[in-house]
Amino acid sequence: MGQSRSVVLAVVVLMVGVVCGRETGTAYPDVPRIDVHTHAGGDLKAVANYLNLREHLKATHGADLAMWINLGGGSSPITDPVDVLEASEGRMLSCISDYSSHDGLAFAPAELGQWGAKGFVGYKIWAGPPARKLKPGQKGFPYIDDPAHEPTFVAAERLGILLASIHIADPCGPWGKRTKWLPDPVEYWRNITAWRNVMERHPNLNVVCAHSMWAICQDAQIDYLRNMLATFPKMNVDLAATFQYFDLVTYENLRSFMIEYADRILFGTDIGRWDGPERGKRYAEQYWRAFRILETDEVVPGGFFSQNKIRGLALPRDVLEKIYYRNAARIYPRVQEQLVTLGYVAP
Repeated sequence: MGQSRSVVLAVVVLMVGVVCGRETGTAYPDVPRIDVHTHAGGDLKAVANYLNLREHLKATHGADLAMWINLGGGSSPITDPVDVLEASEGRMLSCISDYSSHDGLAFAPAELGQWGAKGFVGYKIWAGPPARKLKPGQKGFPYIDDPAHEPTFVAAERLGILLASIHIADPCGPWGKRTKWLPDPVEYWRNITAWRNVMERHPNLNVVCAHSMWAICQDAQIDYLRNMLATFPKMNVDLAATFQYFDLVTYENLRSFMIEYADRILFGTDIGRWDGPERGKRYAEQYWRAFRILETDEVVPGGFFSQNKIRGLALPRDVLEKIYYRNAARIYPRVQEQLVTLGYVAP
C-alpha cells in the first residue's frame, strides 16, 4: 500500500512538471533545497508557518524545500536549538546571532565552542552600515576589521566555527531608486575592504558571506567577488535577497560565475516571520520564482523580493545540486546528518 502511494505521488509530481509546463512544476522534484538564510527567530509558532509553506510549495510546484538555517533576528531571544529542531520536524537548524556588532560583539570568544556544543551550527554577525545616527561626539562606527573584534575571529578560526551569513555591506551602484541602501561608493568599498582585511588576517576562517557579500549587483563587483573567492578558499557566499538585482549585470557574466564557483555558492532567501496562510502561499510563490531563475531559461517576473523581469540562468543539474544542498551539507555542521535522518541519501 505504501509503495503504491509513493508511485502515485511520483506520477502526480511528474504530471505537474510535464503537463502544466515548467512555469508550474520543477524539472528537479528529486533535488532537495536548503535555505541557509532565514529569520524565523525564537518564535516557535513561526516555525510551523515554514512547514506549511513547504507543503504548499511541494503540492503546487513539486519543489522540495527540505531544510532551513535560522539566523535569528535583531531582537529575537536565543531559543534552544533542540526546541527549534523539534518544532520544525527536524528541518530547521539554528545559529547564534549578533545584530549590534557596531556596539561590540555580544558573544565572548572563550564561549564560542560552548554554543556549538549546545547545537548551534554557526555564528551570524551583521556588520553592514548601521541605520542609526552617530551619538554626540562619536566620530564614526567601527568596521568589521576593528581590533576589538580580533579575539572573536582568532577563536572562530582556531575552533573551526562557521561564520554563517555574515553581513558585510549594503547594495551600492548607479541604479536610481535602488541606491537608497548605500549610495556612497566610498563607504561601500570601505566596508568591503574592511572584510578583506579580516580574511587576510584569518584566511582559515570558515565563512558564508550573506547576499554574496553584496558584490553581485554590477559586473565589476562580480569580478571582485571572483577575486575574493579565488584568494580565500574557505570563503563562501549565499544568494539571499540578490535575485532582484540579476537584471543589472551581464547575463553571461553572472551565469559563468555561478558555474565557475558552484562549489562556493549556497541558496538563501532572507525570508523572515509572518502570520497567516495567505502570506505563506505568497512566500511559496516567491521561492518558486527564485527556483525558476536558477533552473530555467524563462523570463521570470521578479526575484524573491521584487517584480523586476529576470532571465533565468538555466544552470546545469550538477551546479543546482551544489547550490541547493550539497554545499550546505559540506559546510554547515549537522546538515548532512539531518538530511539522512529526514530520509535523503547522504550527499
